[in-house]
Amino acid sequence: MTAPSERVGISTISFRHRPLPEALRLIAATGAREIDLGAIPAVTDHVPVPFDGEASEYASAIGAAGLTAGAVNADPGDLNDPALTAEALASVIVPLADLAAALGAALIVPAGRADHAPFVGHEADLDRIAENLALMSGLCAERGVRLLVEVLHHRRYVHTVADADAILDRCPASLVGVLFDVSHVVASDEDPLAWARSLGDRIERVHLRDAVPGNLNLSLGAGQVDVPALVRALEEQGFSGTYILELETHDIAEQDREADVARSHAEVSALLSPLP
Repeated sequence: MTAPSERVGISTISFRHRPLPEALRLIAATGAREIDLGAIPAVTDHVPVPFDGEASEYASAIGAAGLTAGAVNADPGDLNDPALTAEALASVIVPLADLAAALGAALIVPAGRADHAPFVGHEADLDRIAENLALMSGLCAERGVRLLVEVLHHRRYVHTVADADAILDRCPASLVGVLFDVSHVVASDEDPLAWARSLGDRIERVHLRDAVPGNLNLSLGAGQVDVPALVRALEEQGFSGTYILELETHDIAEQDREADVARSHAEVSALLSPLP
């Protein structure tokens, strides 16, 4: 069997209904060594937001499981909301950035609220998101943390390639890197290979899950995502980062989740074996 690849990690969101210690144990059992730490209240309580916990306790638990954290995946609020003040946003971001710094991790945020309707108007909302990304980037940089934006998110305000590109045009690579989640691209009925090639080296981290247009919660192999083609395209254009299995899947029974995560990790690891 192909040995687990160090470049294939697993998000704790894959075990979002399990307590964090159990999720870490199950991830380590697959042979994975890197995680994303879920901090999205609507999805998991592994890291509460607002965060007022002890970063050292998270670092100890992750280290004790033989794991490292590559990113904290967080929801800091509705970035296109004109009522979200800089002070309010900073009060949420600073503790999360401090946690990421203690873990030696990046911080991932989405682009806008979980609604496709604008608060003010399309261009104004995009401008507001970009302003808040710049603010968060500065707060992260002060702590030595890289800010990544999950810029295309099927359930968020920015949910098309055109709008994602518009945000990135407003936010240069010096401010933010791109978290590329293929399931959101496919669920939005966009072409993931074409967009990945267009983004090039702006992609700094990749999330993997399967999807079909309108549904992004499928296990690998159950949807339209061509994972081998995506991995090959990324590798050929020089991607050297981590592929994270974020298996928030709704087609897998909870009692089968451990086996499915292990299967998925092995399959993606095999794709990263030396190419012929």
